[in-house]
Amino acid sequence: MTQMETVYALRSAMSAEIACFEAYVAAQRSFAAAMEARDWTSLQMATGIQDELARAIAAKESERAEAFELLRAQTGCEAGGIYRVALLVPEPERSELTDLYRRLKLAAMRAKFENASAGDYAVSNRNLLRAVLEELFPEKKHRMYGKSGQAVQPDLDALLLNTAL
Repeated sequence: MTQMETVYALRSAMSAEIACFEAYVAAQRSFAAAMEARDWTSLQMATGIQDELARAIAAKESERAEAFELLRAQTGCEAGGIYRVALLVPEPERSELTDLYRRLKLAAMRAKFENASAGDYAVSNRNLLRAVLEELFPEKKHRMYGKSGQAVQPDLDALLLNTAL
């Protein structure tokens, strides 16, 4: 494989990975919307989609890493990241590679922020519900019961309530 073919393979892998991250962010937003709406069917579907997209991201990441290592070997750059290797690539492709890498980093950060915001929402709701239950039932403070009717220690797992409550 020539150096330009490797550059094109790297460019293609980065573009595909960016597309996967963007789809993941969209799925994360639908997950968060389903969680807020308490639509459990949609939540389960969104979780399945996110799992598939996470596997696709991992596959594209390995393709990108393989193409990058091949390009690093072809350029003779022994150490350094994408920017150092891109300096050894001719100009139109150099700019494309660095721009794609920036877009890839931004897409990964968006996915991380969406995950964090959904997690924060879930944690704040759990803490609010726990505080309300402790206020309503002070005699049962820190006492939760499992399916068997035995007392269990409250932990940071999800809390399910009967809708009759």
